This record gives sequence, structure tokens and C-alpha cells, in this order.
Amino acid sequence: MLKQRQQKLRQMLKPYFNTTDLKKCFRLLKPFLVKQWNIYLLMFVSLVIDIFLTIAFAWFFGNLTDTAIKGDMNRLKMLVPIGIGFTLTSVVNNYIYIYFDTLVSNGLKRELQNYLFQHILRLPVGTVANLRSGNLLSYFTNDIHRVDGLSGSNLINLIRLPITYVAVLIYLIQINWVLCLITVIVAPVAVIGGAFFGFILKKSGREIHELIADINHTLNETFQGLQVIRSFTLEKNVFRTFSRKNKDYYHLELKNAKLQGWYSTAGYLLNSAVFLFSLCLGAYFISEKTMTVGNLLTFINLVGYLVNPLTGLASQWAGFQRAIAAIERVIELLEKPVASDELPSFSPAIKEIHSIQFKDLTFAYEENKLIFEEFNLQIPAGKVTAFVGPSGAGKSTLFNLLQGFYQPKSGGILINGIPTAEFSFSDLRSAIAHVPQETFLFGGTFRDNLVIARPSITEEEMIEACRSAYIHDFILSLPDGYDTQIGERGVKLSGGQKQRMAIARAILKDAPILLLDEATSALDGETEYLVKAALDKLMENKTTLVIAHRLSTIQHADRIFVLDKGKIVQEGTHEELIRQKGLYQKLHSSSFIGSEMKKDTVGA
Repeated sequence: MLKQRQQKLRQMLKPYFNTTDLKKCFRLLKPFLVKQWNIYLLMFVSLVIDIFLTIAFAWFFGNLTDTAIKGDMNRLKMLVPIGIGFTLTSVVNNYIYIYFDTLVSNGLKRELQNYLFQHILRLPVGTVANLRSGNLLSYFTNDIHRVDGLSGSNLINLIRLPITYVAVLIYLIQINWVLCLITVIVAPVAVIGGAFFGFILKKSGREIHELIADINHTLNETFQGLQVIRSFTLEKNVFRTFSRKNKDYYHLELKNAKLQGWYSTAGYLLNSAVFLFSLCLGAYFISEKTMTVGNLLTFINLVGYLVNPLTGLASQWAGFQRAIAAIERVIELLEKPVASDELPSFSPAIKEIHSIQFKDLTFAYEENKLIFEEFNLQIPAGKVTAFVGPSGAGKSTLFNLLQGFYQPKSGGILINGIPTAEFSFSDLRSAIAHVPQETFLFGGTFRDNLVIARPSITEEEMIEACRSAYIHDFILSLPDGYDTQIGERGVKLSGGQKQRMAIARAILKDAPILLLDEATSALDGETEYLVKAALDKLMENKTTLVIAHRLSTIQHADRIFVLDKGKIVQEGTHEELIRQKGLYQKLHSSSFIGSEMKKDTVGA
């Protein structure tokens, strides 16, 4: 029975003293900390000076008191300049220490943010798609900023606090060893109490960080979908959701504050008890003529340094646990495997396209849900190839695979007879220009959104591309021309203007492979005419792959492939396919009806 209780107690205490998570965090931070070793060395020198000054000031106060009681003016005149020297040294040393502490802490956060951001940019598209945007923002706005608990002065304190305790203990034993005995008694209480408190704070901190990420996600979705929220009159529901999460966060912070308050109170009581005990016992020693007033003043000034390092180490442990709770979340993201070892950049290594082949391709987004199985397809170079089919047939997946966003389970894609897996992402994606159905524009100016297409774009090239995309005249009609702000995600532009901007970017990229995901499906007649004219210029001398939702847009394609459930069920030109009974004819009928309805709507 006793053994069972002991085993149960050990199991209960094990999480409180578990250092595995702490080691994992330091493995992550070690390379960044080592880079700053010279600054940490200077901080160590500064802390040695600080420990010396701590004892020196106590010695100064004690000697000054005894000298004043004795009325020794000569010694008093000698002590005053020493006190001034100690004070000036302390001021300079304190400034240097704070500066270095800020330098290493902010330097570590900067390096860690860069490292995390680079890691996210190298993650596979599928991995990022499963991450919530609020969580991603929270890593940078909240979690990484908690790394202070594992760096700078908090890290140096692991050395400073024990050294301070030992140095002060040795000095005070020489004054009165009996008074020092009390600190030996309280040491285990302070250390064990801090360890328990640290574990509780870690658990509480983890809940807070996860809730902050959830709140960030709610805010991000709300701001991005504000128009939808207003359209469906969801304001009250959205506010209720946010208010509930905010209330939960408030209560968690309140709970955390209570925990810290109890710990601070316990530390204060312990410190006060030691101080009062030392003062009373010291007064007794003075009355017995075994201790001077100056010695007692010295002891009282330093006795806190026999308690504070112990409670400080415990508090340090609690701080580590709070930081670990945040850094653990970052580590979880950093442990996700990346798609490439380096950040892709523009690299036009593939100049011409001789062939594109999908060979024995098998792919699934989820296990046991195959999109393609042993899929084979030859794309004619320099021609326009269109893909049609019902939703879920695999059309967009082909584009994603060709750009290397996802990797097939087996088989592969060959460009000029070389598997795309052998190309770097830089070479592969630099050879492809993609005009999506829904254009994404960055907040900024027209110029900002155009120059990203290719490095070293000249003003003449940019203007010529915009002329070809039939967007130049519109841009010039604005007061600031190409330097006009377009708003976040291009909110100030119409759908047609956004798509013509996407076409201009594709023209500027001048890639040999062009992917078009039906860029005219949601446009009015006049805008559709301009976009089609721009697309015709864009497709010149390109190997073009088109996803068509309305078959009227691909009647002049060189080759049309009809997809259904990941298989090619028909292929040929528009004239050939329209005469065959099958899926294409059905799709054409529904597409024609949709087009007529659209014309009637526009005419109305």
C-alpha cells in the first residue's frame, strides 16, 4: 500500500520537475544564442562587477555607520569618495548591462522571427493550407516575444543568482555565522515552491497562447470577410463570438495574475520573515557586545541576497515555463518538414518548352481518396491545350502538380523529358506564368504589383505590358498613375481590372508555360472582350494550358481534354468533340444556356 502511494506521488510530481521541454527549447535557441556569445561574455563581466558592488555597498554602509558612531572624521572623509566612486561605477555598469540585455533579447527575437518566416515560406502548400492564419500571425505577434524568458538577463540569472548567493553567504559568515543559518533552512522551501509554481504557470500560459491565436484568427477572418458579414447581417453573431473569447482570455489572465500574486506574496513573506528574524537576533547580539551596529547594518543590507537568489531561481524557473509554453507552439511548426532546402527565387533556366508529359501519375490529397491513378497525358508544345470537366474532375489539381505545389504519390511530370522533381522550385516556377480565376493583388500601388513579376523590369517594359493587357489607359486616368494605391487585396479595383493586372504580370514574367484558370468567367461583356484580347496577345508563342468553365472560351484551342473523376474521357478539337455524344456535348449545352442567360442579364 505504501509503495503504491509513493509511486502515485512520484507520478504526480514528475510533470512538475520535467526538463524535457526546457531542453527542447534550448536546442532550438542554441545556434542563435551562440552567435551572441561575445555580448553574453560582456554581460557576465558586468554581472561580476554588479556582485562586487553589491557587497561593496553593504561594506560601505556598515563601515560608514561604525565610523560615524566612533566620530572618526579622518576615516569618514576617506569613505565618502569611495562611496561616490561605487555609485558612479554602479550607474555606468547598470546602463551597460541594460543595453546589452536589450541587444541580445531583441536580436534573438529578430533572428527567430526570420528563421520561422523562412521556414513557413518553405513549407509545402498542403501543410500551409491546414494552418489557420490567426495562428500564423500569433507566432510572430505573441509567441516569439515570450522568448525573453529564455534569453538575455533571464539566461544570465542562471549564473548570477547562484554566484551572488555563494559570494554573499561567504562574506556574511565572516560577520556572523549564526545569522546565516536561517537561509539554509528556507532554501529548500523557496526552490521546491518555485518549481511547483512554474509548472502551473506553464499550463496556464499554454492555454493563454492558444486562446490568443484563436482570437487573432477570429479578427483576421472578420476583417477579410467584412463584406460577407454585412451582407448576411452577421455583425451581432460575430461580436458575440469575439466577446465570448475575449472574456475567456480575460479570465485566464486573471487566473494567471492570481497565481503570480500568491507566489509574490509568499516570496515577500519569506523575505520579511528572514529580515525580521535577522534584525531581532542581530539586535540581541549588539546588546551582548558580540556585534557592532555597522556589522548589523551590513548584514541587513545583504541578507535579502541570501533569500532573493533562491526565490529568484524559483521565479526564473517559472519564467522559463511561461516562455516554454509559447516556444513549444513555435517548435511544433518548425518540426513540420519543408518542401525545399532554400527559398525559391526567379531563375529563368528553362527557356523553351519542347514537351510536357504526365506519366503514370498517381495523386491524392487525402489517403485512400485518389484524384489521379496511373494518369498519362502528353501536352503539345507551343499550342493551346484546354481542360474541361465537372467540378472535382482534377483540372485545378493538374495545375497545382505542374507548379510543384503538391508531390505525386507515384509517377511524375516531365518537362522536356526531365522529371519536374529534378528541377529546383526556382527553375520550375520561373518557367510558369499563372493567371488565376480570382486574382490576388498586394496592398500597395500598381507599380508594386507589377514589378514582382520579374527582377529588373524597366519602366518601358511595364508600360508596354499594361498596354497589351488593356489596363494602361485606366492607370493613367488616375491622379497618381502607376503610383496610385489600390487598397488591400486590390479592393479599389473591379474584377476585370484585377484580371487585366494579372495578365500584365504574366506578360512581364514572359514564361514559356502559361496557365489560365478561366480568367473571363465572371466578367461583363465589354470587360470580357478586353480581357480576351489581352489573353490572345499573352498566349503568343507560349505553351498554354487552359481550364475552361464556359466552353465558348476554348472553341479555338488546339486540343481539348475532357476530364471526369481523374480520367480523360474524351479528347479532340471543339468541332470534333461537339459532334460526339458524350460529356463534352452535355457540358457545351449547359455552358451555352449559361452564356445565353448571362447575355440576357447583361442586356437587361
